Amino acid sequence: MARLLHAHPTLRARNVQALAEWYRDQLGFEIRFLYQEPPTHAVIRRDEVRLAIAPRDSTFGPVSVYIFADNVDAFYAEILTRGLQPDRAPAVTGYATKEFALTDPDRNRITFGQPADEPAEL
Repeated sequence: MARLLHAHPTLRARNVQALAEWYRDQLGFEIRFLYQEPPTHAVIRRDEVRLAIAPRDSTFGPVSVYIFADNVDAFYAEILTRGLQPDRAPAVTGYATKEFALTDPDRNRITFGQPADEPAEL
């Protein structure tokens, strides 16, 4: 039986290079690959998370990505030091994760989460 280990979604962007640079500057990702000039495809990475970036077109639009982290509070504090204001602060959900979310400049929804000890009361 095969195991699924990591997601590698493709975010859609109006400007591939600008969005890759935003992830680098605001969330601490590394730009690993830019294809063509101007770039029509990019791959960014932070720790074990890899994301691709490609142009938005009539077939594809913004996406939502859930990224598991080992310390959501520490990552939230880190991005606050970069001047970023996420959509919501870390909170425990009713489905037993602690998470926060943000929307990037191209309206892709990114949620960072980790398992919580107890679910919040609904």
